[in-house]
Parts: sequence; C-alpha cells; structure tokens
Amino acid sequence: MALAHPQTSFSQNEVLALLGLSHDEFAQRIFSRCGVLHRRLNLTEELLATTVQGRTLAIEEQLLGDAVRAIDELEVDPAEIGVVISSSLYSLGGPTIAHRLVDHYEMDPSTDKYHVVGVGCASAVPLVRLASQTLSAQPGKKALVVAAESMTGILMGASDDNPRSKTVGSSIFGDGCAAALIEFDEVPAHPEIGDAFEGPEIIASKVHQIEGTLGAVRMQLAPDDSYLHLIRELPDVAAEGLGELVDDFLGSSGIDRGAIDHWLVHPGGRRIIESMQEALGLSREQVAVSYEVLAEHGNVGTPAIFYVMSRMLARREPERGEHGLMVTVGPGVTVGLMLLRW
Repeated sequence: MALAHPQTSFSQNEVLALLGLSHDEFAQRIFSRCGVLHRRLNLTEELLATTVQGRTLAIEEQLLGDAVRAIDELEVDPAEIGVVISSSLYSLGGPTIAHRLVDHYEMDPSTDKYHVVGVGCASAVPLVRLASQTLSAQPGKKALVVAAESMTGILMGASDDNPRSKTVGSSIFGDGCAAALIEFDEVPAHPEIGDAFEGPEIIASKVHQIEGTLGAVRMQLAPDDSYLHLIRELPDVAAEGLGELVDDFLGSSGIDRGAIDHWLVHPGGRRIIESMQEALGLSREQVAVSYEVLAEHGNVGTPAIFYVMSRMLARREPERGEHGLMVTVGPGVTVGLMLLRW
C-alpha cells in the first residue's frame, strides 16, 4: 500500500479565507471544532472561479497524477496485474482512471478494469471484496486497487444563501489517494502461513446499509454550486446499532472485540470518531491514529481508511497473529467491516 496527495497543505484559516468565510461566525466555529488542523488541497482562487464541469479536465489529471505517484512507490510489475479497480466519490471523466492506468503502465490489453463511483468513505471494504471475487478466477494474478479523491473538485466559494450543511461539508474534506496490491489465495486462513504475505490477511468482510438513510450523505450539484450534504445527525445514525453489528460480524469468525489488537476507524470528523468510539467501547488511545489522520489530512473520502491503516502500520508495527478491524462509514449510509490478521 502507498499514499499520494497534493504537496500544498492548508490551515483551516486559509481555507476559510479562500472560501470567503473568514467573517462567518458559524463557519469559524465549525472549522475550529471538527478536528481538522490541516488539509492537502489543490485549491486556488482561479479554480474557485470555475464550475464543477469546468474543472473536470484539471481534476481528472490530478487524480491520475496522484494515482501514478502512489503506484510507482509500490514498484508494480504490470505483468502481474489481473484487474485494476479505481474509485472516487464522483468522476466526470472518461475513459476512467482504471482505463488510463492500464494504458499508462502498458498492461495486457485484456486486463480487467472497473471504476466505482459513489461508495466514498466506505470504499475499502467493497473495493477489496470486488478485487477478491475477480482474482478467484485468475490464479497467480494480483489486483491493483486505487482509491483517489479530489474534494477540491466540489468546493465552492460562499454565497449569502448557503445552507449550513454546505459549510459543514466544506470544513473537513481533503484530497488524497491510496494504491494497494491485493493477492488472492485459496489456502484456508492459518497463522502459520503468515510469512507468505507481505501485508495482513483478510479474514472476513461485510457491508451493511442502514435502512432509511439515503439522504444522509449526498452530493448536491447545481450549474453554479456544489457541495457534499451531511445531515447533522450523521454521527449518531452511523453509530446506532454498531456494537451489535460488529459483535455479530466478529462472532461469525469465532472471536470477540477483545481479540482486536488494532482498531482502524474512519476519520470522518471528530463527532464521527467519537460516536463510533463510544458505540464500540474504545479508549482514546485505541482510535488515536484516526484522530491524527483527521487532524493532518482531513477526511480524504474514498482512500480515508487506507490513510489510517498506513499511520497505524508506521506507529504500531503489528506482530504476527494480531487482529485488526476496519470500520468505515460512507454514503448509503453504509458501514463497512473488514477483519484482518497479520
């Protein structure tokens, strides 16, 4: 796994100024309390003067550039790749990122390729599940999963009639990209085969869509404005029933919460982390990496949980036999769960 993002980092005050919100008391309060200190963005006054449609080419080039920089760090052998899966919250471009990566790396023209939109912050679980299903028919091949996000693409300057949900959405999101190599092996999960894998083994995964929540997270797109709408109750909605959902999921693998050594919680915002922390009975230390990623990068959407995993690996160096649990929250509202073992 490798990460890539814009070189330019903005403080919250700098983003407030660019969006024309420096003197808005509500915006100042939200921006200061959401848990974000800095964000990587490709945000300029020139870009803010354009429409979402007018930014398409620049945003697609940004996404591709970030993807290539992340993949290059993996030192991928193109001949080993059987499927390329790319994803972003939204993408107005075509050919897709996956198509362009196959071309860029001169992969076999018959390489499977998929581009998934709209899964957003829940992305890691469905993307890896799709990779696994595809690789089961391609022995010896690997999947290249690329989660690329440009939240810059939908940020717009403030106007007098802006709803508060636009200000909330503008306060937390950043740009980022993660690339990961996935291998599929039909050998049953066993601690003694751990040496055969460079990364953790995926024991189980699940996606769960919460009934009646389709409007909780949605893209608001108009000819002259755009933003990601988040309902105020989203943290509570995402956390309701989470404990039981996690217990049932872990129970199907014969373990409980006490067996989880590393918690990888979606850095969707301060209240999102706090709500999941409370629902799962976790300490601040157990979710510290999620708070750190939020503070340094904001919520980078589709690749967000990969940022948490990268930080956790650097900080804690999991030992063989330890378990990790990814908990993601995205549009739908969809909760993603992925059980890992090193």
